[in-house]
Amino acid sequence: MGQTFKTPKGEISITKCEERIRLRWRYNGNRYSLNLPFVFSEENMHQATLKVAEIKLDILKRCFDTSLEKYKPVIDQVILKTTEQALVQETKSIAFLNDLVPKFNEWCKNIRNIDVDNSIDFLYIRKSLEKWEGVPVNDVSEKLNNGKLAVSTYNKRLAYLSLFFSWLTTLGILERNPLQDVCKRKNKGKKKNQQRVPMEEKEILSFLDAIKNDTYCSNSSTYKHSFYHSFLKFIFYTGVRNAEAIGLRVKHVNIQEKQVEISETLARTVNGSNHAARIRKGTKMENIRFLPLNEDLIDILGKQIIGKSPDDLVFQSVRGLSIDDRMLQRRIIKPVLQKLGFGNKDLYSARHAFGTRAVQQGMALTDVAYLMGHSSIETASRNYVHVERAAKVLPELKL
Repeated sequence: MGQTFKTPKGEISITKCEERIRLRWRYNGNRYSLNLPFVFSEENMHQATLKVAEIKLDILKRCFDTSLEKYKPVIDQVILKTTEQALVQETKSIAFLNDLVPKFNEWCKNIRNIDVDNSIDFLYIRKSLEKWEGVPVNDVSEKLNNGKLAVSTYNKRLAYLSLFFSWLTTLGILERNPLQDVCKRKNKGKKKNQQRVPMEEKEILSFLDAIKNDTYCSNSSTYKHSFYHSFLKFIFYTGVRNAEAIGLRVKHVNIQEKQVEISETLARTVNGSNHAARIRKGTKMENIRFLPLNEDLIDILGKQIIGKSPDDLVFQSVRGLSIDDRMLQRRIIKPVLQKLGFGNKDLYSARHAFGTRAVQQGMALTDVAYLMGHSSIETASRNYVHVERAAKVLPELKL
């Protein structure tokens, strides 16, 4: 449902509601809405304009029928036949998966409120639909299963496509959802991403010390490693996601209350991770959390926000733009870790190290889930609680 024709205030607007034409207007402080039995199309738009003219004339003549009975069209067999034919024609036109692309764009924009071009998940689903040219709609499960997708990617695309097909079914464009009976894949022995294996405390301290002292920074380097020490230390100390730290603004830091608000991100898009490609959006789970600050973090953040306005970024690149974590990984993090003999780990391993450290130190799972911005404790339990070590004693039963 979405308005197609934007009308001036006080005018009668022509909108779309469940693929039909709907008129909306105000008169004497009251709102009125009239649904017409015509498919929302250019061919039927003259029916809407005629009805708009009739209503406006009655308003001018002061004989407007507030019950709207006068303006309801007489539904005869001709109208029903025309409407039926239009729906059948639309259904026939969507015979193959690539025919669904315009509807997918409409669903993403009006129903999901998603900018497809800046969303990796939805963009690749659209690319798949475009690629499946000449493939019948009912064969979508076969095409999805034939793709070489990771379990998590497969399940995510299955869920989104199923929601999309359900929407098409409610509109009458499809008779049934071809994915309604398809089950998710089960993850059989998920392999660990070696780049994200948590670093031990001594490794973290050695790494941060090397960054701070420019231990492995070339003398000819224009920009020193130490410039990014505060940014990296903040991530290792708080366990925030990369985009949350990159998008942190001065107004989110409260030195007096000793806390920092994590409520938005500066996320990378399909166009890259540089400043121009990033977009500001909410956190991954669309939640807000407040992290307590220790003395080290208060000192770091206090120095970073001096002389900046509330909307300025706390952590900036050497050029005063947002930090490109992908280039930071390539030019600084990876070389330093390899020189230290810690292997090839990416910056996201800092988040896993934070979660593992929190659980090992006895922090309650509810606290871990809150600090890391999880929607439930299940994620924290699955990723950071391990039962590989044998228990030394049995729990006591005190009578």
